[in-house]
Amino acid sequence: MLHTLTLQLQNITIHLLNTHCRSKNIDSNIEKLYPPYFQLQDRAYIFVYSPAMIPHETIEIFSLLWWRSNIVTICIIFSLLMLGKWFNVKHREQLAKFIGIILIFRTIGIHFYWDYLGIWTIESSLPLHLCGLSAILSGIVLFFRKQWAYECLYFWGIPGAFHSLLTPEFTVGTSGFLFYEYYLSHGGIILSAIYLTWVLGMKPRQGSWLKIFISSQILLPFIVFINWIFNANYMYLCTKPIVNNPFLIGEWPWYILGIELAALLHFFIAYLPFAYLYRQIKVNERAKGVSV
Repeated sequence: MLHTLTLQLQNITIHLLNTHCRSKNIDSNIEKLYPPYFQLQDRAYIFVYSPAMIPHETIEIFSLLWWRSNIVTICIIFSLLMLGKWFNVKHREQLAKFIGIILIFRTIGIHFYWDYLGIWTIESSLPLHLCGLSAILSGIVLFFRKQWAYECLYFWGIPGAFHSLLTPEFTVGTSGFLFYEYYLSHGGIILSAIYLTWVLGMKPRQGSWLKIFISSQILLPFIVFINWIFNANYMYLCTKPIVNNPFLIGEWPWYILGIELAALLHFFIAYLPFAYLYRQIKVNERAKGVSV
């Protein structure tokens, strides 16, 4: 049954690509030009949106590999956070810069590594997913504490990286160091956002969750244009992720609405602790005013 479903999905994919190629006046005999785009692997489903893109892979949720990967990632994050909390102010700053250097080096170095593996493509390798943008910010904000950049990292990064660890999708495969780099990148996003907040004392401004959500919509037309030019799928605006996530409802374009609503909900949930904090501050200020 699963094999039959796989073949059906492969045929549908080939049909869609044939249609796309005919519209672009490209040889429409896709089957002869490229191998099947959809294959069933031992531990992952693989899908390619266009012939130039790298096959995507996933890990089965709650599998042994899934548990091991996430437990190790969480333990490293927790250890560095506790270490930062235990340090004095000077050493906290030094640890922040050390983490920042590692994350910035990863952000730049991974492109050279992709090129070395021969898998760097403009369709897959630009940092135009929200996690890619958050990964860039995760290292920079540890050095330059810009409030708007921190808020983007906090609201983009924590929910996005959380779901990336919960339902991993390896957009450039898992060969070589790529498997470990995935967890370094997404774990680093969460570590940086929480370190800035819990250890270094930064916090989102009042109402910032909604402002960041609205501002994020400005990115969408730009990403749509990039996808159209390069036949890519950044921010999954052309084809939904292959992971099994409850927020991915329906097919294109309806799943995009689900992602938007999920983002709004997650931004609000991430803001709730600070909403409570600001409310308590107002209550205390009123109490002081009455006592005076």
